[in-house]
Amino acid sequence: MSVSVMPQPIHEQQHWHDLPQWRQLLYWWQRQPAQRLQQLYSELQHQLRENGTTFDPWHQQQRQLDLMPWLISETQWQQLEAGIAQRHLLLNAILQDLYGPQQLLQQQVIPPEVIFLNKDYLLPCANLINTASWLPMLATDIGRNSDGQFCAYSDNTQLPAGLGYVLEHRLAFNNTTTELNSSVKKSQLAGFFRQLQQLLQQGCQSDNEHKLAGLLTHHKRDAAYFEHAFLANYLDIALVHGADLMFKDSKLWLKTLSGLQPLQSLLRYLPDTSCDPLELEPGSSGSAGLLQSIRQNQLLCVNPPGSALLDSGALLPFLSRCCEFLLQQPLLLPTVPALWCGNTAQLTQVQTNSNDYCLQHLLSAQQWQLADLTPTELTTLWQQVAQQPAAYTARQLLPLSQLPCCDKKGELHPQAGVLRIFSLLDDHADVAVMPGALGRVSTNSQTLQRSDRAGFSAGFTAKDVWVLANKAQAVSLLQSAKHQVTLSRQSGLLPSRVADHLFWLGRYNERLNLICRALRAALTLLNNSDTSDTGQQDARCLLSFCLRANSSMDDGAEQSLPGLQPALDKLFSADNATGVVAILKNLLYNAQSVREYFGEDTWYVLDKLQSAIYQWPARPQWQQPAALLRTLDEIVLLQTAIYGLNNETMSRTQTLRFMDLGQHLERAQQSCSLLQAVFANTPPTDALMEALLRLADTLMTYRRRYHTELHPLAIMDLLLLDDSTPRSVSYQCARLLRQTEKLPALHNDASITLSREQRLAMELVALLQQIDLQQLFDAQQHALPGLNLLLHQLQQTLRQLSDSVTLSYFNHADLSSQWQSF
Repeated sequence: MSVSVMPQPIHEQQHWHDLPQWRQLLYWWQRQPAQRLQQLYSELQHQLRENGTTFDPWHQQQRQLDLMPWLISETQWQQLEAGIAQRHLLLNAILQDLYGPQQLLQQQVIPPEVIFLNKDYLLPCANLINTASWLPMLATDIGRNSDGQFCAYSDNTQLPAGLGYVLEHRLAFNNTTTELNSSVKKSQLAGFFRQLQQLLQQGCQSDNEHKLAGLLTHHKRDAAYFEHAFLANYLDIALVHGADLMFKDSKLWLKTLSGLQPLQSLLRYLPDTSCDPLELEPGSSGSAGLLQSIRQNQLLCVNPPGSALLDSGALLPFLSRCCEFLLQQPLLLPTVPALWCGNTAQLTQVQTNSNDYCLQHLLSAQQWQLADLTPTELTTLWQQVAQQPAAYTARQLLPLSQLPCCDKKGELHPQAGVLRIFSLLDDHADVAVMPGALGRVSTNSQTLQRSDRAGFSAGFTAKDVWVLANKAQAVSLLQSAKHQVTLSRQSGLLPSRVADHLFWLGRYNERLNLICRALRAALTLLNNSDTSDTGQQDARCLLSFCLRANSSMDDGAEQSLPGLQPALDKLFSADNATGVVAILKNLLYNAQSVREYFGEDTWYVLDKLQSAIYQWPARPQWQQPAALLRTLDEIVLLQTAIYGLNNETMSRTQTLRFMDLGQHLERAQQSCSLLQAVFANTPPTDALMEALLRLADTLMTYRRRYHTELHPLAIMDLLLLDDSTPRSVSYQCARLLRQTEKLPALHNDASITLSREQRLAMELVALLQQIDLQQLFDAQQHALPGLNLLLHQLQQTLRQLSDSVTLSYFNHADLSSQWQSF
């Protein structure tokens, strides 16, 4: 929209309880039984859990969504929209001036000390942008002041957190409260996200036809990371880390399995100083050359580094004067009363009314809610301020609106609320404001007004904000095409880091599956054994495999295996870095790192899997295995569901191929280790051999071939050499050979030479084809030393194959062969 000047201030002229839609909503609410409201509340939270953005990797809930939406009238929103649009233009002009000609400083509109004492003013960003749009995106925090006016109290530019949450909240409401949604007409959000998508697709001025956009995030798997993954998936852009990018020829390039691809636009969710370790903070997680690529007009960055100056709050005391100076207009949207302590009179005002203000240090960004300090702490703080008063600003705390909020019982209670409104600015000076917002509520109004640069990492209670409207609008980014389309079966680019996570996701999922199968078999042996010594010895054999599966335990270490109960305690301990819980955490870490590649059903199963493992007893008793066996059955079933979902829903592209490689490489390696544990040391009992067949889901196959007689030689043939058996080592190696043949070529002569991965896979297949099992067992069918050597050789070659895949595709190196394609 284009900005139109509205001289009147923005009052909350029509309160929420005066709206006819609110009365309609309240009528619907009163007709619902308390049990129904409680059910809807639980379903709403469950929707967030399924999306994977409400809990951290260790299963801790961080955010709740209120069942009662926040209603804003269309007239009231139009006033807010005009105020936000003007504010966006103003802040954009301020950044252009402060990083450019600095007329605001020369004319004393802003005291120079406020800028040059501010840690967020970055000298390397001077004259960084040479286009009209310095600030493509803005998130403005809005509250209500004591006069009943909407009032802006904070701006968020470097980490505009909450954009993905707004989308997620609306989707959760649409999927949960269908009846409620249909009864109230409201503006939809898809149009705004479509404009953001178009802004990123347009990118910078470039001749490249295929413009690649990315969302730059950090490495931590916290709530903010999952929001970024959710948003990137919805916008259909790449989720990237600094290590995924490299600088060359004045451009940023994304490292993919197909080589380097030029990046045209970047939605940035890294702090300013962490974006470019070359020009800003050395050793940070960003990408060297990012500033230079922006400077050369080769990258559209939303938002460019340097914009955090607005987030600091240092400019709040001067915004009204800046608006008159730069736009020759009065502010439409009032700014919270703010003071600069470098002015003696204003410092005295803050000290006199300290309970009304929040103080901030420009050099450290530290904040103090003055009302929370003791007299001694306040005295110490004023002494600190007196040493350099120009380095401090203060803003008044707002009383905020009181809104009806629903608790778990379905009852309504008033809480204070704030809005975070998002807007976009294009090169034509047009501002688009999202017809909705991130609503947050709390019983403590001061907590809501704290600046949170970490993206609400401590958790919060959210409201879906409904801007009332009389006409239907688009609800999805997918639209009916009006022009001809060129058919494509390309799946998009796969970043090297993503392939790495997919590979290890397959490995950890298979590792957890085999350990749970072995545990289930061990507990069954103990439960069904008539001779306790024999049953315990067989169980020790399988438990030793479980302990080796995720650690560096030596092959012959079962002789030093602790008692059965200590072994179980070690496997199930949450503090054990090689236990079952640690494997689950690694599985979830890799899954959450590439969450945009999986559908909702897969995340639902992963959530169930996590819940099942966390329900295990802290100290499982092998004497009473029934409950643990049921849990293990559930885990194996859930993991089978993950395999099935991925194979049924994921296209046969490199995405699935790397996960498949990890899964079958892990199964081959662990199967060799399991066969070693059962056969290579002492002759196995019949019970142990039957348990092995059950573990591998091959008991019925064996019975059809050999009836009821258990022959070690026949079992070894079935589980090692039979390439028609899905759990045999031979089947895994044949699968690995087929998959390595389809890996991306890294050299121009790849069509006439074999890659190292292909050679290793062929070596595995050839080695298995040459085996004569009769030479590895004696007349009594006891394993000879050659079997142990063979299984060890297979494992060693499999490890070499894993290392080769890692070095070829995951090391993020700029291989010289890749340059030849550009």
